[in-house]
Amino acid sequence: MTKPRIVIYASSLFAWPCIEKLQQTGQLVGVITPDPSQYQQGKEALLLLLNTLATNNIAFEAVCKEKLHLIPSHLSHFTADLALVMGFRYRLPSSVLSHYPRGIINCHASKLPEYAGRDPIYWQIRNQETHSALTWHHMSEQLDSGQVVLQEPVIISAEDTYASLTQQFAYLALHSLDALLNELGNSQQQHVNSVSALALPPPHIDLDFSQFGAGQIDALTRASNGHFGRVLCKAKGMHIEVIQATAVDYPNYGVAPGTVVMISQEHGLVVSSQSGCVRLDILACELGVLSGERLAHLIHLDAGERLNNSEFLQQQA
Repeated sequence: MTKPRIVIYASSLFAWPCIEKLQQTGQLVGVITPDPSQYQQGKEALLLLLNTLATNNIAFEAVCKEKLHLIPSHLSHFTADLALVMGFRYRLPSSVLSHYPRGIINCHASKLPEYAGRDPIYWQIRNQETHSALTWHHMSEQLDSGQVVLQEPVIISAEDTYASLTQQFAYLALHSLDALLNELGNSQQQHVNSVSALALPPPHIDLDFSQFGAGQIDALTRASNGHFGRVLCKAKGMHIEVIQATAVDYPNYGVAPGTVVMISQEHGLVVSSQSGCVRLDILACELGVLSGERLAHLIHLDAGERLNNSEFLQQQA
């Protein structure tokens, strides 16, 4: 069978390993991206993709949301047998979904129908999942639904951040690409029907230590980690962003959640939570980006004092 000519829909470098391989094999027609002038969240990632495509002389078209339905009639130079959707931020209209002779296949970073919708990597880390899958499936007008072509298992470690797990999924997509193309047309494919979609990750989270356990705080900071909303608390009247935190086996001595139980070079800044203790490893504030232990010394924070909810969201309301 002749190798299909492929167009890729993408919004970030998540798609780059597959783009590069298809360019090398001569199968890549080009890449379709959103128009960066319409983009807010994720604009930097989109601009990085566009710059990489231009640097490598790969054909691309940036299309505004209102003109997606014109792709079949206006991008004749992007004629392809098959389309792969890899993190494209817009819902595609029916005129595009039915345009490609061998279909349009979505790459989704979860074991559908679980975690259907936007940003499944964030929610799987935040919810402390340990197993997932990369799902390639035929697209339908219903979000993240259609015949599954291929699912590849993924292990989520307790050390994974949003970026590390995204990279793992991106390279698994690359390594499963040949298997995906071989499976096209297989009549034994499972159909998934996703009935609900994930909420968008919140832009900010006020860290109330009485509402989060140590493991939840650890997972929350790994899920956010510079890509999504800031995790905020307050100490000595100063707003502090928690960039990295680690659940630790340390006694809390029965103190209230949010209470500092230890500050030392050996143990760092350890705080009591709803359940267990958490070490605040990396923090950011008006004084800079610092270790928890160093920031505690700079602001004269002592064991027994409490970190508070930042009240940031209330102030923004």
